Amino acid sequence: MNGYRRTIFFGIVLIALGVIFSTILKDVNSAIGTVFIAIGGLFFIVGMNKKRKEDEAKK
Repeated sequence: MNGYRRTIFFGIVLIALGVIFSTILKDVNSAIGTVFIAIGGLFFIVGMNKKRKEDEAKK
């Protein structure tokens, strides 16, 4: 798998886990879900940045 694809995929997985934790742990504390969503979003943005740089390098 390419570096950017792996990063984007990992970000999507973290976002999904964050949504699951936010939903399941709603009565206890959903802060861990929010943290997973934030970190997943960060990985997604980094992956998209890597993809853009790779596409620009191909031109």
